[in-house]
Amino acid sequence: MLKTAWNEWCLKALQIETALLALEEIELPEEMHGLQDAAEEKLLELGRAWKERQPAKDGRRWEKQTLDKGTPSDAELEEMVREFRTDGKPWTLLRATSDQQEVVETVVSDGRACMVAGGSYYLGQWDAKDEVLEVGRDDDAGEPGTGVVLAATGEVQYTPDPEL
Repeated sequence: MLKTAWNEWCLKALQIETALLALEEIELPEEMHGLQDAAEEKLLELGRAWKERQPAKDGRRWEKQTLDKGTPSDAELEEMVREFRTDGKPWTLLRATSDQQEVVETVVSDGRACMVAGGSYYLGQWDAKDEVLEVGRDDDAGEPGTGVVLAATGEVQYTPDPEL
């Protein structure tokens, strides 16, 4: 994903929410419920304070291309495409170029995708309707994913928990 204030904020917000959910799921002995409740309240307080620091989404403008059997400029994605050619698999290349000359490329094939954004690679399930990558999700393998959802522009798709 791209290094933006929004993306960085979202990742921390997701981590706080995950910690809160994990704390709620821990089955501790009765005598520890008071401590657990106090910890949950502190995490909620932390989440609310973090929510107050929510930055505006980045204002980049994007030019998007959808290229059936397109050739990526990224070497590792190009290697993936070579394998698709050899195996006779269909693929589509999505390329987004920002007004700051940043390029995000996503190779999509059979509902799965690999994205390169900000120098990092992300694999997961591709939602064609919403045009988002659900990082780590693999329906065939039963993997639920990480909870991080990226737009084709490398921006984290996130809506803060209304309870925070």
